[in-house]
Amino acid sequence: MINYERNVINSNSSNLKIEQTHIEGGNNENNYPALLLINSSVTVASSSIIQEVKSDKKYCESVGSDDGSNLKFTDSFVSSIRALNSKLFLSSSEIAYLLSLEDSTLARIQKSVNFQGNNDEKIDLLVRNNSALIADEIKVNRLFNPNIRVKQGSHLYINQLKYDQGSVSDLIFDTDETSYFNLLAEKQEIRENKQVSQNQDEAERTPQVSMEKLNNLVGLTKVKEEIHKMIRMVEFNKHRIAQGLKPQKVVLHSVFMGNPGTGKTTLARILGEVLFDYGIFKGDKLKFIEVKEADLISGYVGQTAIQTQNLLEQARGGILFIDEAYTLNKKDASVNFGQEAINTLLTFMEDNREDTMIIFAGYTKEMEQFLKTNPGLKSRVPNTFLFEDYTADEIVAMGERQLKENDYRLEDSDYYKRNVSRVYNASLDRSNGRWIRNFNEKLYKALADRCYKNEQFEDLNTITNQDIDEVLGKHAGYEVKEGKDAFDALNELIGLAKVKKQISEFVHLAELNRRREEENGGEAKFTLHSLFLGNPGTGKTTVARILGEIFYQKGIIAQKKFIEVSRSDLVAGYVGQTALKTREVLESALGGVLFIDEAYSLATTNDNFGQEAINEILKFMEDHRQDIIIVLAGYTKEMNEFLRTNSGLTSRIPNIFDFEDYFEDEIVKIGRLGLSKQSYNFNESLYEEVIKKAYAKSNDHSNGRWIRNINERLIKNLSSRVANDLEADINQITDEDILKLLED
Repeated sequence: MINYERNVINSNSSNLKIEQTHIEGGNNENNYPALLLINSSVTVASSSIIQEVKSDKKYCESVGSDDGSNLKFTDSFVSSIRALNSKLFLSSSEIAYLLSLEDSTLARIQKSVNFQGNNDEKIDLLVRNNSALIADEIKVNRLFNPNIRVKQGSHLYINQLKYDQGSVSDLIFDTDETSYFNLLAEKQEIRENKQVSQNQDEAERTPQVSMEKLNNLVGLTKVKEEIHKMIRMVEFNKHRIAQGLKPQKVVLHSVFMGNPGTGKTTLARILGEVLFDYGIFKGDKLKFIEVKEADLISGYVGQTAIQTQNLLEQARGGILFIDEAYTLNKKDASVNFGQEAINTLLTFMEDNREDTMIIFAGYTKEMEQFLKTNPGLKSRVPNTFLFEDYTADEIVAMGERQLKENDYRLEDSDYYKRNVSRVYNASLDRSNGRWIRNFNEKLYKALADRCYKNEQFEDLNTITNQDIDEVLGKHAGYEVKEGKDAFDALNELIGLAKVKKQISEFVHLAELNRRREEENGGEAKFTLHSLFLGNPGTGKTTVARILGEIFYQKGIIAQKKFIEVSRSDLVAGYVGQTALKTREVLESALGGVLFIDEAYSLATTNDNFGQEAINEILKFMEDHRQDIIIVLAGYTKEMNEFLRTNSGLTSRIPNIFDFEDYFEDEIVKIGRLGLSKQSYNFNESLYEEVIKKAYAKSNDHSNGRWIRNINERLIKNLSSRVANDLEADINQITDEDILKLLED
């Protein structure tokens, strides 16, 4: 099959099977690959797909795929492949020019693929834009700069890399810090464009150098101290041995727990260097193997143990770092391959407690649960390292260091410090190091955009205050809020003069604190949590919604979110479950308003579940004073009694709002407004007279609820009357309808 004008085969939403076929053609000039797949599946066996690249012609891949396509090649020859958002399987095949995996493509190479390297202008393998490739064996046949490129959050795992014309260590790889490359075969070395390989300058490394590298990390004070304790034990043992005493056994296996971006992987690598330099790990070089669940678990019974054991053997005498280790917990799966991996790990850990370090890493809450459900694992891991979130000052220090390393400078470092601190403290994104890296990347783009727009390219490394302002204007939580001014909505409410004054003062105080925070740097110490006290129907819920709107529009809270709950939403029926249920509700409201109605009901029963919820709320209030508004609301008398029995609440909630009962005139206004909004016509003066009489003799002081109920009775009077008179005006409330209100 030959066609040099267009695609030889163009498949859209189809299934193809190609066997023992020669396909040749395509059109380089017009970017037509010989085989084009869109949302299709193809199986190619014992075939060839050729699209030659001539020196005077534009390059184009011979196979192109996109939009969820599936490709399978076995025993075949292909000039080049470009796969976007696809799945690709290659086995025992040859590629003449380039394999390009892009836009979340997943690829698997089984057995071997030979890269001939016949294009002097193209690299051999490209993996980018959140793509991944797992390969049993790859053969390359030339040196090129680079041979393989892995970029933009992508992953590449190669079990065996071959270069028959020389040493594998001569090959060049180009990666970035968002991507991951792992050459699994033991003793294979690589050379990267971006960083010095692990084995260069080994002669210059000393324990002091690696310890200095550890100490130079920003933050992580508690983790560093635990490592120092570990090293002190090593030195202690050396002295014992020198005196003819038995050394104290040191079990190396550890748990690393913390939020994303807290440096778990970075510190694990440096810890490996420290232990290697102190002689804990033997051998000519440090072994550091980083894996995830997918590297350990196979889809076949019995294969997981083999796969896990192979990785353990590769890490023997060094470190096996298992990221997101809690994902191995597969108790709900029909076949628990995760437990098979854990059992293999447990056996190895027991037999190799002092010469190999297994690090289980992951987010704190998930790791704690993972260890609870695997007691055998917990007993074998004596070292726990808690990676705390970075403070604003530490984030600033990290950001400044990154700017310097990337050859940027700040026009005004104080301006950078103040604004980074402010935005970080207000942010709900607790990705730590990743957060500041993303923030700085926005600054680089703002600088580039400014230089391009102004056509000024003399200074390409100075980040100005204008660049920072540009980023802050687009940063989550600080964009300009649109819509009706929430203060207007507050002032339009009937009555509530005292509450309106209190709300205004509260908002102005919050704005002042934020301004002081911006101008002075650091974090202003104020809290948004509030108490709303008042009888039913006095507008507590309505005002809470508006308060959230005001703070959102002012940029004080990050999200336009309002969650209303009561006791039943927080309390569970089993010991220990209430704290979990309450925490889930609290976390769901982060960035917005959590309104707890009839909060006193948490302490009115004889069980301990309500107190369990209160304790969880207290802790959350302390940890999140500025990124959530927690409003405890209820009737004045009951709430005062509730606060007397829970002194911790009083100290954490300084903002108290008193919702007074409505006056008769205000009740009338609320009622008239309610009817007018529904387009009813009525005698307003008679309505006022009747409502005041009815309210005066009523024992129901539910305020707004009372008048809403009265209006509902009035509309029922109207509906009963017009039901028997088809010609009556359905929008006209008569005097008779109104006067009937006094009959009940």
